[in-house]
Amino acid sequence: MGTDMQIDARPESGPPHRHPIEFTASGSEYFRIWIVNLLLIVVTLGLYLPWAKVRKLKYFYSNTWVGGDALDFHGQPVKMLRGTLIAAAFLIVYSVGSNFSGWAALFAALAFVLLWPALFRASMRFRLANTSWRGLRFHFAGSTRGAYAAMLPPLALALLPVALAGALAGPTDSIKPGTLPVLATSLVGIGMTIFFLGLPYFLWRLKRYQHNHYAIGGLQTRLSADVGVLYGIFIKLMGLGFVAVVALLGVVAIFAFTGYASRKSGGGLGATFIILSFVLGIGGVFLLNVLPKSYLQVRLQNLLWSTTGNDLMRFDSQLKLKRYLPLQFKNYLLIFLTLGLYWPFAVIGTRRAQLEAVVLETRIALDDITQTAARENPTAAGDMAADLFGMDIGL
Repeated sequence: MGTDMQIDARPESGPPHRHPIEFTASGSEYFRIWIVNLLLIVVTLGLYLPWAKVRKLKYFYSNTWVGGDALDFHGQPVKMLRGTLIAAAFLIVYSVGSNFSGWAALFAALAFVLLWPALFRASMRFRLANTSWRGLRFHFAGSTRGAYAAMLPPLALALLPVALAGALAGPTDSIKPGTLPVLATSLVGIGMTIFFLGLPYFLWRLKRYQHNHYAIGGLQTRLSADVGVLYGIFIKLMGLGFVAVVALLGVVAIFAFTGYASRKSGGGLGATFIILSFVLGIGGVFLLNVLPKSYLQVRLQNLLWSTTGNDLMRFDSQLKLKRYLPLQFKNYLLIFLTLGLYWPFAVIGTRRAQLEAVVLETRIALDDITQTAARENPTAAGDMAADLFGMDIGL
């Protein structure tokens, strides 16, 4: 565990001090922020996006309390606009290029793969450098080399085979007919197979890069999660998905049998068809989307945050699936029934469940940590660099 600075107070013996995280935002307040942001983004053709993001983050951070003090966000929308324009430029170049030439799309994908890790690191530095607690700025200590080591392999495997296949499948006179589609399909198949088999490992590398480099003052966190646990989660997720598909097929069979029985008995299908279609649709969304997604979110949050910390402070996450799953089902249902207007309330409810499941545990008093961090804050130069080169790309 890394504690790069010298803390005057030594870790205390006995149980740690526990500081629950509180989230005091309300759905009605966030609805007003959300609807105004949405309208201004539409009116300005997207240019208001950074300002909307700052309003959202300031509201969320100011309602997130740790040890009796709220977080704060200090990012400036003008600087965030730079990251937004870069991300938009990537999308436009790729979309336009792919319409003219498969090779242009390949070069755009290659540029994305080569630049995205650096942009990701810059965004992490910007976000952390503009987040404060008790007047202390956080910072992100990850290196550019670490970002490329964590992100380059999965990005290359996921994007380049598809882009290369698109380029090779284009019209050419030098290759025999039928050869290129086979080659293109093989490239995509090999790339996707390696990507999906290695997905838990790639995710572990990425999370280790992030959680190993969160810092306040000179106090840096480390992630102690084992990659094998992550593979176990994904294997159980696949089993859950298989059970969900079987259950859905069972519902479809019941639906078909009910329709057949109604027709055989001469009964009308109208009301029965509508009711069962609704039940089938809701059941399908729940089984194929809400259930696996909620399971993954709960397991990943508990694993990653309960294994993040150092000798003096660490986190403990106890998010419960039996409470989180009904909340997500209710959110999906109400978003559907209100045509999307319940979205801000769903976001607030989800964020509250996730944050209030986390407790900060410290081996010394919070005042000792913040006083020492304030004296030995090494981030002044780092914050300036983050301000100059950092940018937000919507992470």
